[in-house]
Amino acid sequence: MRVTIEALSGPEIERVHQATLDILGTKGLSFMSEEALEIFKGHGFKTDGQRVFFTPAQIETALGTAPEKFELVSRAPERKLTVGLGEKPVFLSASGVPRIVTWQGKQKAVDFVDYRVMLKLTQTSPVLGMANSGALYPTYHDPLLGLYLQVYETLDLTDMPLVGQSEGTTLSHYSIDMAQAAAGTKDTPVMVGVCNSLSPMAWDARMLEGVKAFAERGQALNISCCSMNGATAPVYVIGAIVQANCEVLGGLVYSQLIRPGTPVIYGTTSSVMDMVTMALALGAPEYTLISVGCSQMAARYCLPYRGGGGLTDAKLLDAQAGLESAWNLIFSCFEGVHFMLQAVGVMESFMAVAFDKWVLDEEIIGRILRLSKGVGHFPSDLAETFSQGIEAGGYLKLKSTLKNFRKEFHRPTLGDRHSFEVFMKRGISLQTDAWALVEARVAAYQKPAMDPEAFQNMKAVFTKATGTEPPTL
Repeated sequence: MRVTIEALSGPEIERVHQATLDILGTKGLSFMSEEALEIFKGHGFKTDGQRVFFTPAQIETALGTAPEKFELVSRAPERKLTVGLGEKPVFLSASGVPRIVTWQGKQKAVDFVDYRVMLKLTQTSPVLGMANSGALYPTYHDPLLGLYLQVYETLDLTDMPLVGQSEGTTLSHYSIDMAQAAAGTKDTPVMVGVCNSLSPMAWDARMLEGVKAFAERGQALNISCCSMNGATAPVYVIGAIVQANCEVLGGLVYSQLIRPGTPVIYGTTSSVMDMVTMALALGAPEYTLISVGCSQMAARYCLPYRGGGGLTDAKLLDAQAGLESAWNLIFSCFEGVHFMLQAVGVMESFMAVAFDKWVLDEEIIGRILRLSKGVGHFPSDLAETFSQGIEAGGYLKLKSTLKNFRKEFHRPTLGDRHSFEVFMKRGISLQTDAWALVEARVAAYQKPAMDPEAFQNMKAVFTKATGTEPPTL
């Protein structure tokens, strides 16, 4: 099945590109790092204070060295991924979330028990392809040690390629050291670092340190913008697309100055600010327009694209959550996304994660993946099947039905198809079923095997970085 979704016409794509060149050439971007400014100056870029100006040639040179796709590996060879143009999308969990929604419908601060449940759901997911060491941010008596522990726990409890911690030089290098120790390789990217611009039209020092560290070590980067129309971006939807393009290309150019050929995923999670609540509104239709428009700009530059997700402004697993998440996931998959952070579990515009919604989002993605397979090829026995079915007065007992129904039909993990009477007799809601599925998945989780030497190497990296053994949680 092929669906093409466009927010911009061909001429509009070129207008966004030209507006980007004009803005970057005349207004520039602010880089809040003396180190970054010296690097730009050393490569002949015009600067004025913290502001860096870009010529079209400098931008084109950087775009020419960023690859269309790249490989990611982990300690499990079967988990190897190729991310980029012509490849299937890679789905990931929520990211950067401080609160959890409990089964009683209340919110609380994340702790490491919640974090481990999240990792077990990640490892057992039928749709997720990577683990995220920054999915949740648990409270811990030593916040910095907690960040180090998140990376350790993620690599210990999952065997997937990783999204690492990329805030600042030290934490970035630690993340890379840990992932390389677990995977036993330094030759292929093992990690993606997520580095966000500071809207409007700036990059802060910590994110620039992350860009530099990941590029120096040959790891992949997701360079993204998360602005709010009417607050940190122009009120116009097209203005948010132009601004995102400026900020992402500025970060991309910097990454290529550090190390030409650094894999970069172009990304955005920009949306509108709700003018009543003054909050970011990720369930808004304008989010889809911005994301689709940015996906077209990424395609113009032949770059992998990060966008979309199971995004909603809802607080509980209700109709709003289902509506907004399904809307965003469907459009995200068909706009040409290659790397989808925030695919499952997100509540309240990045502020919370709900595990019942996590499994619902997986179900939505499963249905979308079934659509993407299309109707399939004409089977060789189709004519014979028609003849046998007509003769038998139906197709239920045919060998072709019994042999093929499992691969032809998507079987939902959530949702009720019984009669109304059976449904009422069961007395179980979708939310109850969702939590039962979460409990079953966590109970069935088995820790993936790790090479003992790799495990000791990983522990050694943790101890060297923190001065202590990994704590028992």
